[in-house]
Amino acid sequence: MARNKHPEETVRKILDVSLRLFQEKGYEATTIQDIVDALGMSKGAIYHHFNSKEAILDRISEQYYRDLGWYPDPEGVPGETGLEKLRYIFRVFLSDSHKAEIDGMMLSLLRNPKIVTMSLESVFREAAPYMRRLVQQAIDDGSAAPRFPGELSEAFMLLSNVWMWSELYRGDREGFRRKLLFSKEMLEYFGLPILTGELVEVAMDYYDRLFAGGLAG
Repeated sequence: MARNKHPEETVRKILDVSLRLFQEKGYEATTIQDIVDALGMSKGAIYHHFNSKEAILDRISEQYYRDLGWYPDPEGVPGETGLEKLRYIFRVFLSDSHKAEIDGMMLSLLRNPKIVTMSLESVFREAAPYMRRLVQQAIDDGSAAPRFPGELSEAFMLLSNVWMWSELYRGDREGFRRKLLFSKEMLEYFGLPILTGELVEVAMDYYDRLFAGGLAG
């Protein structure tokens, strides 16, 4: 078999086509054979890069963050201080249309235990350590002085990626707002005021776009 000279291009094609199919057909309804047929590749060519449909979904999410240009190195995040950078990141995640498309697709998968486990693993493997580095920068530059910075980074990532998401899954707008306000006060209490009143409203706009645009299904 001829060796693939452009594996990165092949992976990108697999991700792009898979994302389109997941959005059109739904993740659960899309099979590896559907992806094979749409790509015109052999099943073996896909399994050479991904051992499961879940692995493709995980890479789609990972690729989104890498395409931002400031992940996994937080030094590239716009902002003069660590606190400004943290606020910038959350604003981007709550206003980017491509992120909203991915999030809308993920909402329907919260009943899938494999996906939930993958999300939890990602929080502890990537999201929390990344946030912890920015929190440390905020400590070093004096823009914030949080207590229990490591634990707070993990707790907030769990709250924002699991706890608050449960209200999106249920479609409870008021519940989502209350959890946002609780998270805002919690962060302020522990000395890390990331969520401003303006960011809370940006988050509510994000909620409304997910449902008004039919992205949440």
